[in-house]
Amino acid sequence: MNFLESFTTAVEGIWANKMRSSLTMLGIIIGITSVITVTTLGEGGQNAINQEMEKFGQNTFNVYINWETKETMSNDDLTVEDAEVLSKISPAIEYIVPYNSATIEMKGPKKEERVNLSATTSDYFAMQKTMKVAKGRLFNSTDDKEQRAVVVLEEALGEKLFGQMNPIGQRVRWGNNSLVVIGTYTEEKFKFDMGAQTFGAFVPIRFHQTLQEEPSVQMFMGKAIDKASVTPAMQQVKQYLSRKHQKKDHYMARSMQESVDQFNQLTGTLTLIFSVIAGISLVVGGVGVMNIMLVSVTERTREIGIRKALGARRRDILVQFLIESVIVCLIGGLIGVLFGLGIAALISHFANLPPTLSWNSVFIAFGFSSAIGIFFGLYPANKAAKLDPIEALRYE
Repeated sequence: MNFLESFTTAVEGIWANKMRSSLTMLGIIIGITSVITVTTLGEGGQNAINQEMEKFGQNTFNVYINWETKETMSNDDLTVEDAEVLSKISPAIEYIVPYNSATIEMKGPKKEERVNLSATTSDYFAMQKTMKVAKGRLFNSTDDKEQRAVVVLEEALGEKLFGQMNPIGQRVRWGNNSLVVIGTYTEEKFKFDMGAQTFGAFVPIRFHQTLQEEPSVQMFMGKAIDKASVTPAMQQVKQYLSRKHQKKDHYMARSMQESVDQFNQLTGTLTLIFSVIAGISLVVGGVGVMNIMLVSVTERTREIGIRKALGARRRDILVQFLIESVIVCLIGGLIGVLFGLGIAALISHFANLPPTLSWNSVFIAFGFSSAIGIFFGLYPANKAAKLDPIEALRYE
């Protein structure tokens, strides 16, 4: 028997027992489906998050107080003047701005809304490429230096506070403070932000500090001139602040790339763990293949005896049953890949995650299916090949 005849005979054997073959494939299908689904969603999630983080914070970093510091904390650990000096003396820094934020209640003519108020300088708007002016203008360096009581509202917030009125030139109230609206903006939101959606507003940080009993800056937000300059920029900022304020190990800096790398490591580990768990069902499926093939050998003992009596060699019988085992596993692998991609696409549609087809996982799935077919089919095939033709012909 040549390979083609062995292949044809194996297919005929599978087709003659369609129900049993389908049940044999079930474990393989479930295992491959699980592996493909997990790896596809894992890689798709990684790519989507990476793209979003690059869009919102490429080459960016934050500088803040190390809360585990042994130094005494004070309100002037970070100052607006520090940020201005750093933007001038560091060649690695494109922008660096002081930044404060707080959640407040802001009242307009129509209603009152909960607002995430940010206080910073005009350079912040140059850093954020996702912000666009809707009406009016953003505040500038003059507004900041003169401590003007002006505010820029998110466009949706302006509609809530003023209804159909044009908010430009109108006033909003925040506690006892009255602010003039000089502009509204739109901003592309982070796609995977799971937090509560709060409207945003911006005021000049020097004006904001006039309202504080003890003026302070919560953090610096910076942007390096390119990706390679992020680490040098962070080091220069920490060295300058430590030297000026005479405080060692008092400041910390973290880049967006570090957050991306940490996320990738976490998702990669989770994907591996889930893949291993899913792979266990492949082993269980392989045991099922071996059991069914042993049953098949027992049922076809007389057939094996007839083939041997007609001149079939031991190798021919071995190859026939081995091919049958591998075909069962490969068909199960193919169905599992299709199911896995389908389930991943369905989950991605509802979770707003673009599935990324990993050809490596597909090839690994088929390779693993073939390996299972060979490994778990080898013993039944070898048992069939060793049958004595005379004893096989006597078998009832």
